[in-house]
Amino acid sequence: MCCAQGNLTVNIENIENNNGDILVGLYDSLARFPRKVSTGKVIKVTGKEMQVRFSDVKPGNYAVSVLHDENQNKDLDQGMLGKPKEGYGFSNNVMGLIGPPSFKKARFHVPDGKSSILIKLKYPKNK
Repeated sequence: MCCAQGNLTVNIENIENNNGDILVGLYDSLARFPRKVSTGKVIKVTGKEMQVRFSDVKPGNYAVSVLHDENQNKDLDQGMLGKPKEGYGFSNNVMGLIGPPSFKKARFHVPDGKSSILIKLKYPKNK
């Protein structure tokens, strides 16, 4: 047996309203981020702060994306020039200049055991 597996808790803050779902994607490589989720969770919004837990996470480097899917269409709605219309966030609370941040900037390490991260959602100023 190689490595003990751990648990990852994603703490999400700054949820604007209780509409729709929160989609959380866990990515284990640059090649997947941010389009091909390694593991994903969908939970109903119940408050301004929520937690999502991933169990049996192998030690290693990961990135997380969070989407507040207010209309439950399982996609990030975008306006002109691809500007998001719904709340979103990434691990390390990093943002890309145009589009999502790089895996390298969003990357964090999960050791064997328990780990947690905090993501504060960002919403467009004018929906």
